[in-house]
Amino acid sequence: MYKRRSLALAAMLSLAGLTQAQPADLANALSVDIGSGEQVIQALRDQHKGARTTFFRTLGADSLAVHIKDFFDKNGQVSISGHALGNANSVFFLKGNSKKLHGFLALNDGRKAFEYSSNELGQVTVREVPYTKVFPDFEEKFQRDYALAQGVSTLAVAAPTYSPMALRQAPHIGPYANQDVTKLESKPGSPWVFYLNTAAVMSGSTPLNGVSKEQMYRAWQSVADQYSMLNMNVTTNRTVYDAARAANTLRTGIINFVNQDGRSFAPLQSFGTTSAGTLYRNPSAGFDYGYGIGMTGAHEVGHQMGMSHDGGGSGGEYFEGIAAYQWGPIMGNYWMGGSWANQLFTWSRGEYSTANNQEDDFRIMTVNESVPYVADDNVSGKALALRAAGEINPQDNWGQIERNSDSDVFNFSVAASGVLNLRIDPIEYLRMLDVDASIINAAGQVVARSNLAVNRSAEFKNLQLGAGSYQLKVQGGAEGTPQNGFSNYSSVGYYAMQGSLTGGTEIPATPLSSGVPQLNQSGATGVWSYYAISLPSAASKLTVAVKGSNGDADLFVRKDSRPTTASYGCKSDGSTSAETCSITSAAAGTYYVGVYGYSAYTGLSVTATVTP
Repeated sequence: MYKRRSLALAAMLSLAGLTQAQPADLANALSVDIGSGEQVIQALRDQHKGARTTFFRTLGADSLAVHIKDFFDKNGQVSISGHALGNANSVFFLKGNSKKLHGFLALNDGRKAFEYSSNELGQVTVREVPYTKVFPDFEEKFQRDYALAQGVSTLAVAAPTYSPMALRQAPHIGPYANQDVTKLESKPGSPWVFYLNTAAVMSGSTPLNGVSKEQMYRAWQSVADQYSMLNMNVTTNRTVYDAARAANTLRTGIINFVNQDGRSFAPLQSFGTTSAGTLYRNPSAGFDYGYGIGMTGAHEVGHQMGMSHDGGGSGGEYFEGIAAYQWGPIMGNYWMGGSWANQLFTWSRGEYSTANNQEDDFRIMTVNESVPYVADDNVSGKALALRAAGEINPQDNWGQIERNSDSDVFNFSVAASGVLNLRIDPIEYLRMLDVDASIINAAGQVVARSNLAVNRSAEFKNLQLGAGSYQLKVQGGAEGTPQNGFSNYSSVGYYAMQGSLTGGTEIPATPLSSGVPQLNQSGATGVWSYYAISLPSAASKLTVAVKGSNGDADLFVRKDSRPTTASYGCKSDGSTSAETCSITSAAAGTYYVGVYGYSAYTGLSVTATVTP
C-alpha cells in the first residue's frame, strides 16, 4: 500500500512535468505544477524515511530531484532541507504547511535556481528564478568590492568605540571580558536561536589566523546588537543550537564561518531550516575582523531572515547611506559608512527618496518569520535610581527601546530646587539607537529635550529644575526627514545614563507592615521594585518572603539604604519567584526590600514579618 501510493504520486507528478511550457529565458520563466502541498510534503517525508521512489521532476533540461537531509514536522508545520540529488554543491529547503509552502533549489555550479511556492488553492508550483534571488550577494557589485572600487581606503575605516556606560547590562553589551567565545549567548533560554558556527575558524577555544578572542567576541556581539529587539538568542554554542533545533527547527538558523577568503552569502528566507549561510574571513580586506565580519554577519543573517537588499541612488543594488547623517541601512552598502565616527546602521522600510525596496524589515522578521519582539522592560515607568550625593549611575539606570512605538519613563522628584546633569548613550557596539530624551514636569509640559545631532546620545547640562515631580522620557530618535535622513523606524536598542541630580529625591519605597502581604506585584526584566519596613526597636528576626508562580523575582534586603545585587544584608536569588531571606538580631531602623526582575513576573506577593 505504501509503495503503491508513492508510485501513484510519482506518476501523477511526472505527467505534470510533461505538460509544462518551456520558453527560453527567465522573462517567461519555466514552471511546473508538482501537486498539492499535502502531496509534496508526504512524498518528501516518505523519501526521507527511505522510500525507494525518489521525488523526481524535471524543468526543461534540469532535474528537480532532491536528497532530503533534514525533515522536521511540528503540528503540521514543516522544515525540509537537503540538496539536489547527486549534487552536494547545491541547496534545497522548503518550509510551511500543506496550505502554504515556500522554498528554493539552487544549483551552485551552474548558477541556476528554482522557487517553490503555493497558490491560493494550495497547489505547489516550481519556476526558474535568477540565482541572485536565492543568493542576493552574488550580484556582481558585491558590497565590499563596490566600496573598494569607489576608492574607499581600508585605512579610513573606524571601528565603533564602546560607551563608558556599556557595563554588561545585557550579555552582549560591553567590551570583551575573557568570555569563552565558543559559548556566547545573547538571550540565554530563548527558544528562538541563531547559531554562528565558528568551528572552522577556531582551534578549540582559540581563534585561527592570528585573530584575537576579542575580535571573535565583537563579531558575535555585532550580530547580537542588530537583532537585540527580537527574542532570539544569537549564540556560538553548538549545544544550545542543537537543543533548539531538536525542539523546533522552524525557530532556528545557522551561518557557517569559513576559514578562507571569499564572497560571503546566505540563502534568502532560510531561517527555520538547516540550510546555512556562509561567512568568509577575508583578512586581506584590511577591515577590523570583529567589526567587518560582524557587519557582514548581520547583513547575511538578514537575508536568511527574509530581507532583500536596500538599494537606490548611486549605489544601485546597495544604497550607500546618507553621509550628512552618518546613517545607512544594514542591508545596503554598510562599507561606505565605515569611516563615519558616529555611524548608525539600521533596518529599513525604504523611506529615503531613492529607495528601490520598501520591504518592512521588522514585519518580515516578526510576522513572516514569527520571531517575537522582546518584552517591554519599562511598561509603566521606573524610579530614577539615585546613589549618594544624587549620583545617577549607568549600572542602575538603563533600558531598551524594543520597537519604534516604545518609550521609557523614569520618575523622580525635586524637593526644593535641583540641577540635572545627565548624558544618555546607546550602549550597544554596532548600535541602532539614536537617543531622544525629554524632561517633563507634573503638568505634562516638556521642560527640556535633547537629541544630539549626528551623535546618537542625548545630554542635559546644568538644567535648573524647580520643586516638583518629573519624568525623564527616552525614545528612539530621528534626524533630517525620512526622505533625506532617517526616521525612528528602527531606532531601537539599549541605552544607559550617567550624571547627577542635586536636590533630587527618589520615588518613595512602598511601605510594608509586619505580616501583611503586598499582593499582585509585577515587574519587568531588569527592573527593581522597592519596599520598606521600619523597626522602632530591635527584633530577634526579620523575615521577608516573595511568592509567585511565574517569572524569576530575586529578593534582597538591606538596612538603612536600598539594596543592590552587590550590597545587601540578605538575599535569595534562586531560579523561581519563591524566595525567602532573614536577618537575625535585627537592629532598629528602616529595612529596604528590593525585588529584582531577573525575568518578568506577575501576581507576586511581598511579605515582611518581624519576630519581636
